Amino acid sequence: MANRKQIYIVLIISLLANFLFAESMDIDATLKRAKEQSKDLKLAKAELDIAQENINEAWASALPNISADVNYSRNLKEQFFFINGDLPAGQSNKLSFTFKNVYSLTAKLEQTLYSFGKVGTALEIAYDFEKYAEMNYQYQRQQILTNTRTAFYNVLLMKQISKVTKDSETSAKGNFDEAQTKFESGVASEYEMLQAEVRWRNSIPISIAANKNYLQALNSLKLILNIPLKNELMLTGSLDNLPPMPTQANPVDVLGTRLDYKAIQLEGQMREKNVNIEFANHLPTLTGHFFYSYSGQSDKYNIENDFDNYVVGVQLNIPLFSGGFTSAQVQKAKIESFKTQTRIAQVKDEIEIGLDNGWLNLQEANERITASEKNVSTAQRAFEIAEIRWDNGLATQLELKDSRLFLDQAKVNRLTAQFDYLKAYFDWQLVTGQWDEE
Repeated sequence: MANRKQIYIVLIISLLANFLFAESMDIDATLKRAKEQSKDLKLAKAELDIAQENINEAWASALPNISADVNYSRNLKEQFFFINGDLPAGQSNKLSFTFKNVYSLTAKLEQTLYSFGKVGTALEIAYDFEKYAEMNYQYQRQQILTNTRTAFYNVLLMKQISKVTKDSETSAKGNFDEAQTKFESGVASEYEMLQAEVRWRNSIPISIAANKNYLQALNSLKLILNIPLKNELMLTGSLDNLPPMPTQANPVDVLGTRLDYKAIQLEGQMREKNVNIEFANHLPTLTGHFFYSYSGQSDKYNIENDFDNYVVGVQLNIPLFSGGFTSAQVQKAKIESFKTQTRIAQVKDEIEIGLDNGWLNLQEANERITASEKNVSTAQRAFEIAEIRWDNGLATQLELKDSRLFLDQAKVNRLTAQFDYLKAYFDWQLVTGQWDEE
């Protein structure tokens, strides 16, 4: 008996500890954590870093290219040359012309002087890409935080539905206990008692499934927020605090605020500039260069017999024939530009359709909320009457079961309508480009 009490105490302490140390978050705290911890946001942010490196890469083509080579050679065997003809007595016609140690240093500077706009256009594209990446990042950020909001309220929805099913299970269990008591007293028939038992036992798997859906929704939110699955998380909030219906939006105005549309327009400009870059490969390139060389030779480990030299020059590279490669690159660039222009038209159509569908979703969810509010109060009153009638022996288990089923369905319909309205509202903010951080 003592051991059982100790087990109960440990369980109670464990439950209290989980409750006390569970992280509690409202919608503001959830969004704040998503901004700081979301892996998707970190991946999107990495694209901005790539854009900066593209700028550095473009500048590299405009700046001089400087390189140096240092060389040391050790001759393991002497090299000779021979002099033909008569030489003074005592002189050999075999003369060595190598030293044991040879040192050399070569430095080279190359600078593109003129390339028919290739370098300048490449820099323009790099800076355009930085703006493009920033717009894409901000739009992805809006999408990620919108999904976070939706996931937050989806957890609240699943929790409320789980509560409805649990309340229904508790009500069915109480009704079964009452029917069993009446049966044992001879007031109710065995058939009515069995109906009550079936209703109760049928409600158990529904309650279990609803709780599973709640836990799965919670896990999905933890994944978004980068919270370990083992950590407890409690959400504070309500589906009742709904924002008012927004006003309809003008598609022309929306195109000016949608970051994804502005980004793809900028991509179209970059594609057109890239056509110019590829075509410039048909044209000459003028390059200037400066060379410096220094060398020395010695039989010892010091520099002797040294000399240096300076060379300055220019080089004009004229493409004459590339087997059609350059022309193919130009055509590919034109095709990519055409594809981007087509995508711009597609995105424009998608935005217009998204506006229309988004408005329909808002209207439909708003009307469902109005209808479900009245239905819940009506179903609640009908169930209360059915309970009184059952207590007085005037109603059957089937009537009681149906009235409870209608009440549960009315509550779930109201909760679902509230969630659908919130989701439609968040999607509306995204599709209109009027996304709000708060």
